[in-house]
Amino acid sequence: MEENNIKKFAAKINWRRVYLHTIFILIIITCQPVFKLLYYQKYNFQWSESYGPVSLIFYALTLACIYFTAFVVLRNRPQLKQSTALLIKTAGLIGMFFLYVPFRWVIEQKLEFLILGISNYPQNVSYSFFFHDNLVFAFLILIAGAYVKFMDDWYIHDRIKSTLEKQNLRLELDFLKSQVNPHFLFNTLNNIQSFIVQDEKMRSIELIGRLSEFMRFALYECDEEYIDLEKEISMLADYVELERVRCDDRVKIHFETTGNFDDLQIPPLLLMPFVENAFKHGAATQLDKSWINISITLQQERLHLKVENDFIAPATNSEVKPGGIGLQNVKKRLQYYFPNKHQLDITAKQKVFEVNLILRLNPVPSQNYLNSIPNLSIINENY
Repeated sequence: MEENNIKKFAAKINWRRVYLHTIFILIIITCQPVFKLLYYQKYNFQWSESYGPVSLIFYALTLACIYFTAFVVLRNRPQLKQSTALLIKTAGLIGMFFLYVPFRWVIEQKLEFLILGISNYPQNVSYSFFFHDNLVFAFLILIAGAYVKFMDDWYIHDRIKSTLEKQNLRLELDFLKSQVNPHFLFNTLNNIQSFIVQDEKMRSIELIGRLSEFMRFALYECDEEYIDLEKEISMLADYVELERVRCDDRVKIHFETTGNFDDLQIPPLLLMPFVENAFKHGAATQLDKSWINISITLQQERLHLKVENDFIAPATNSEVKPGGIGLQNVKKRLQYYFPNKHQLDITAKQKVFEVNLILRLNPVPSQNYLNSIPNLSIINENY
């Protein structure tokens, strides 16, 4: 049992990240001997001098201050306002700069001498000289801490981006398997055929065009990280019209869009799962009359998607488990692309399933981390 736990723990460790920090630590503890070898022409390297108790304590203190600066002083504080978090970081850096020297004085000149009988500086050195002589080290501590923070954040962001790309590829495959399947295509083509037989050419041409655009979007448009919001909504409109024909008069469908969607972009297939879920788990599971209401509203770059549909209430003590193409993946994508910039409410009560999604969009797609709506990253599922 203990061996299995060790294996599970080892599997969870991100070894590449560990190696990255190990390399940084090795650079710190070797930079001083390397500098002396390059700067002094007659420098004789000695282990007892370069890595004796005095040097090891200095390196340990330096690394502790660097990592304290990186992961405590400069850590992300998403629960706070941006101005407050910036003020805390600034105060922490100033405090670290002025506290490093007295902290080192106490450790190296007092405790080290008291315990080991040795110290880095002679005991008769004045604190004024010690303070001014270490101001450069205090500044380098802040620079190194900021570098470690940047290095670690960059690596984590790169890992998240790589994982997201894989999830996006999987999402596209799930989309094609769920939507562009023989049953969906056969029903759509059969409906088009029936309109042709009934000599409703205009209606047939319209459906063929919508199916063509829908297939082209699913196959080619999803390769980009961002697409025009207008394209995403146009694809939703094509999908709703195709489903409207398939459902006949059994389902009352209302689809409405309000706002100017130009000059805005959105990750592809971000809205589709919520609409598809209404047809797949609402109308498709009922034999009697049913209804679906879909509204998309844009006001001041604030997008609101509302999807409502009736559903058959589950048995007592049963949990409603909405399906759809990658609904869980969509929540992860929302958290990635719109951290603290989205609100998702999913409720199922009184035989009405309702989804409310609010996004704060930005005309510039590269700005993923938006901060104008604090503490808005909420997922509320009430079944």
